[in-house]
Amino acid sequence: MKPYLPVVLAYTIFGALWIFLSDRLVAAEASDLAGVVFWQTMKGWLFIVLSSLLLLALTKRAFERQQRLEREKLMIFNKTVEGSYHILLNYLNQMQLVTMEAEQCAGFDARILELAHAASSEATAELMKLRDIQTVTAEHIHAVIYENLRKRANGAE
Repeated sequence: MKPYLPVVLAYTIFGALWIFLSDRLVAAEASDLAGVVFWQTMKGWLFIVLSSLLLLALTKRAFERQQRLEREKLMIFNKTVEGSYHILLNYLNQMQLVTMEAEQCAGFDARILELAHAASSEATAELMKLRDIQTVTAEHIHAVIYENLRKRANGAE
């Protein structure tokens, strides 16, 4: 169901019931034209007050629901980042173990070991940045992405 439909449906039902019931009440209470005018005016003011309260309650509930969903999404996202950190850390540890084993092998290409050490150092630095983030925001993500793009662009020049 569309999120705005409950508000519209509740207001429609309230308005229809209001007209149906309040017109009957005015007809029963008013004995002359002045009485009809008085009761119609009171009915109008009361409708404004009650419909405002109804809209306040419905929109407040919808807003609180939306906020709760946003908090849940942010929590899931933060847990995903936290899980990614641990996965990447495990991968880095495995990469470092393989590098240490390769260093023990006689005749292993020194250039490959240099590349492995450089990759490990870079990955360690990036993981430390990820570890230090307490709350992930869109600004954090953009900063990391743009920083890496700048580094690549400067490295290509």
